Amino acid sequence: MDLTRLYGAAEITIPLLVFLAVSLRKFRSGMEASWKEEAEVYRGKVERQSEELADLHAEVRALRAENAELRAQIAELLSR
Repeated sequence: MDLTRLYGAAEITIPLLVFLAVSLRKFRSGMEASWKEEAEVYRGKVERQSEELADLHAEVRALRAENAELRAQIAELLSR
Protein backbone atom coordinates (compact mmCIF):
# COMPACT_ATOMS: atom_id res chain seq x y z
CA MET A 1 0.00 0.00 0.00
CA ASP A 2 1.59 3.23 -1.05
CA LEU A 3 1.35 6.64 0.55
CA THR A 4 -1.07 8.00 -2.07
CA ARG A 5 -3.68 5.33 -1.43
CA LEU A 6 -3.29 5.78 2.35
CA TYR A 7 -3.75 9.54 1.95
CA GLY A 8 -6.82 8.99 -0.25
CA ALA A 9 -8.38 6.63 2.30
CA ALA A 10 -7.61 9.06 5.13
CA GLU A 11 -9.12 11.89 3.06
CA ILE A 12 -12.41 10.00 2.99
CA THR A 13 -12.50 8.41 6.45
CA ILE A 14 -11.38 11.38 8.58
CA PRO A 15 -14.19 13.76 7.44
CA LEU A 16 -16.64 10.88 7.77
CA LEU A 17 -15.48 10.21 11.33
CA VAL A 18 -15.66 13.91 12.18
CA PHE A 19 -19.18 14.08 10.73
CA LEU A 20 -20.23 11.04 12.77
CA ALA A 21 -18.71 12.48 15.94
CA VAL A 22 -20.47 15.84 15.47
CA SER A 23 -23.76 14.14 14.64
CA LEU A 24 -23.51 11.90 17.68
CA ARG A 25 -22.71 14.89 19.87
CA LYS A 26 -25.76 16.80 18.55
CA PHE A 27 -27.95 13.75 19.03
CA ARG A 28 -26.74 13.27 22.62
CA SER A 29 -27.21 16.96 23.49
CA GLY A 30 -30.70 16.85 21.99
CA MET A 31 -31.50 13.75 24.03
CA GLU A 32 -30.18 15.41 27.18
CA ALA A 33 -32.36 18.45 26.54
CA SER A 34 -35.45 16.33 25.98
CA TRP A 35 -34.73 14.25 29.10
CA LYS A 36 -34.31 17.41 31.15
CA GLU A 37 -37.60 18.71 29.79
CA GLU A 38 -39.33 15.44 30.63
CA ALA A 39 -37.84 15.51 34.13
CA GLU A 40 -39.13 19.05 34.70
CA VAL A 41 -42.59 18.07 33.52
CA TYR A 42 -42.55 15.02 35.79
CA ARG A 43 -41.29 17.11 38.73
CA GLY A 44 -44.15 19.58 38.22
CA LYS A 45 -46.64 16.74 38.09
CA VAL A 46 -45.26 15.23 41.30
CA GLU A 47 -45.41 18.59 43.07
CA ARG A 48 -49.04 19.12 42.01
CA GLN A 49 -49.96 15.63 43.15
CA SER A 50 -48.22 16.19 46.48
CA GLU A 51 -50.23 19.36 47.02
CA GLU A 52 -53.45 17.58 46.05
CA LEU A 53 -52.61 14.72 48.42
CA ALA A 54 -51.98 17.15 51.29
CA ASP A 55 -55.33 18.84 50.56
CA LEU A 56 -57.08 15.46 50.52
CA HIS A 57 -55.48 14.50 53.84
CA ALA A 58 -56.72 17.74 55.38
CA GLU A 59 -60.19 17.17 53.97
CA VAL A 60 -60.30 13.60 55.31
CA ARG A 61 -59.26 14.81 58.77
CA ALA A 62 -61.99 17.46 58.70
CA LEU A 63 -64.57 14.88 57.60
CA ARG A 64 -63.48 12.50 60.35
CA ALA A 65 -63.82 15.25 62.94
CA GLU A 66 -67.26 16.14 61.60
CA ASN A 67 -68.21 12.47 61.57
CA ALA A 68 -67.16 12.10 65.20
CA GLU A 69 -69.26 15.14 66.14
CA LEU A 70 -72.28 13.77 64.29
CA ARG A 71 -71.88 10.36 65.92
CA ALA A 72 -71.74 12.03 69.32
CA GLN A 73 -74.91 14.00 68.53
CA ILE A 74 -76.69 10.85 67.33
CA ALA A 75 -75.61 8.95 70.43
CA GLU A 76 -76.88 11.82 72.59
CA LEU A 77 -80.21 11.92 70.79
CA LEU A 78 -80.64 8.14 71.06
CA SER A 79 -79.83 8.11 74.75
CA ARG A 80 -82.62 10.54 75.65
